[in-house]
Amino acid sequence: MSRDDFIDVYRRYLAKFEDLFGDLDYSEVAQHQGKLINKLRYDEFVVKWTEFKRIEEYLREVMSRGATLNDEINRNYLELSAFVLENPKDFVLL
Repeated sequence: MSRDDFIDVYRRYLAKFEDLFGDLDYSEVAQHQGKLINKLRYDEFVVKWTEFKRIEEYLREVMSRGATLNDEINRNYLELSAFVLENPKDFVLL
């Protein structure tokens, strides 16, 4: 993704965050999908978003081959999805 792509995704994230939790400061904590999260600064968001997409791609590939789901990777994916305010996909059903 280009820097502009991340900016657009980050702006959508900030709008969604405010819709869900109001105008919280970066240090304040909220609960989302059973996880405690805080509003991410741009650099933090890019790291978590990139990791979220990388794991999502990996899980899609692994599950499409009929392999079993690794609990630790799935847990990381679910945690990252909460942080970036994305609904996690259910790879067991793919």
